[in-house]
Amino acid sequence: MAQRKNKRSSSGIWIAMAVICYLMTGVLAYVFIISELSGHITVTEEFLQYGIIIGGTAFLGTVFLLAGTPEKKRPRAARFSMAILFGVYLIILAGLLFGGSRVWYAGRLDRKYSLKPFESIRLYMKAYEDRSLRIRVVASNLIGNILLFIPMTWFVPFLGKWARKWYLFLPAMLGLICLVELTQYLTGRGSLDIDDVILNYSGVILGFVFLWNPLMVKLWKKTKLIEKNG
Repeated sequence: MAQRKNKRSSSGIWIAMAVICYLMTGVLAYVFIISELSGHITVTEEFLQYGIIIGGTAFLGTVFLLAGTPEKKRPRAARFSMAILFGVYLIILAGLLFGGSRVWYAGRLDRKYSLKPFESIRLYMKAYEDRSLRIRVVASNLIGNILLFIPMTWFVPFLGKWARKWYLFLPAMLGLICLVELTQYLTGRGSLDIDDVILNYSGVILGFVFLWNPLMVKLWKKTKLIEKNG
């Protein structure tokens, strides 16, 4: 009897800490949106700093929530927490793709596009070899584009069972990435570059293969993150 009370008390503490973290996430996300819309965030590094802080707070809330949830209810708690994390990711992603420093592009008449595969990648590598661009800039544009959509490969299949089938998810993501590139070009918030599509989609393929191969799916089911029939 005493053990049950201790478990309930411990569970209540974990849940309370999770609620506090999620409330903090909401406040930080609100501050981020207001700051971005008012033009106070214009540098990519600032977006990433906000992303790390907001995402880290939401992640802590997820850890606390799962720690205080019984195994039988863990899949439902995991879906709730992942939906929150997904929302945070989408807010930061929207800022990176259409806000901040990209406001500078808006209204420009000389919108740029490149439809030649690997041309932009080659130019970045050449610029680094010529020392005209720092490695940080090259890495943020090349490696950053690979990493940008990888969280999608976790959140979307986790929240939607249909997306765990590669023949549905991968074409859908390719369409989304192409739509983002086209929207950036049409709204003047960036250039239309086939290399961005290649890098973004490479990250999606790598992320999906790693996160949703049969061995990893078995692990997610064993840890009660997803249902056994998921």
